[in-house]
Amino acid sequence: MTVKSEVFNDRKSVIDSPPTYNNIYASASAEFVKCPDTQPSLFSFFVRNNNKRTMVLSRIRDIVSTTDFISSSVAPIVEACAAALSPGEFSDLLQKPNIEGHTAMYWAIVNHQREAISAFAAFIPRFSSVCSSNVRLTCMSISDHCVFAQLNSARASAINPKDKSLRYFLNCPPDEVQVQDAGDRRFNSQFVAYFCIRMFQKRLRVSQKLGIEFVASERIWLLQFNLLPEGDLHVGLSLAEHCLPAKPEMVLVIKAHSGRATPSQDMRVAYTIANSKGCSLVHKE
Repeated sequence: MTVKSEVFNDRKSVIDSPPTYNNIYASASAEFVKCPDTQPSLFSFFVRNNNKRTMVLSRIRDIVSTTDFISSSVAPIVEACAAALSPGEFSDLLQKPNIEGHTAMYWAIVNHQREAISAFAAFIPRFSSVCSSNVRLTCMSISDHCVFAQLNSARASAINPKDKSLRYFLNCPPDEVQVQDAGDRRFNSQFVAYFCIRMFQKRLRVSQKLGIEFVASERIWLLQFNLLPEGDLHVGLSLAEHCLPAKPEMVLVIKAHSGRATPSQDMRVAYTIANSKGCSLVHKE
């Protein structure tokens, strides 16, 4: 291996003096002049992109803040806004609390703008935790179960994460919940909730637990079924976090299969919640 080295020359180090001040100034000036030539493209891109976001946000704000906005024009405007940004940017913009401290979806729900809700949801492949919490609280505050179900805001899958994959393998259609609210929702609250749980027995026997969330009386409720090791069926009803306390008198009716039994064979259980956080009962098989 050959190593090439240079012998230190003391005379050379003395003779070769540093450049003069004028040379340094001229060189620095030349470099300073050249720098702006490379910067405008990046700066212009930032300005253009920032202007796009500002303009898009302004149009979204117009949609959700105007109650008399023409419904048929919502979808085309939202699609045009989406085309102006990348998919990720537009989804992020819709989910940030950038309109009076709340998300665009929040204001669409509060103002009962169904077209805007559907249009926004089409460009949000997955809700962020912030937007999801914002949507849940909004649906709860106006007691709107339809939007709650439409946006798939229920977190019952967190009770048993395996249920989602189980439904996929069973080719099980989605569960259905219908809520009929009555009373003043706060002090004289009455509601009836109808549940259609698909492949209930098969899913319960495999996963041992099922849960369904629904919105009624300005609260988010969780109806939960657990199959105990002894074979008993445990049914629980509880409130989600941030809900007002409640101690309702309830009647649970589990209807028999149609065509196989008479209405008198339906299981009917009446009970009162003693604890504002929830209640439970055990049915002996």
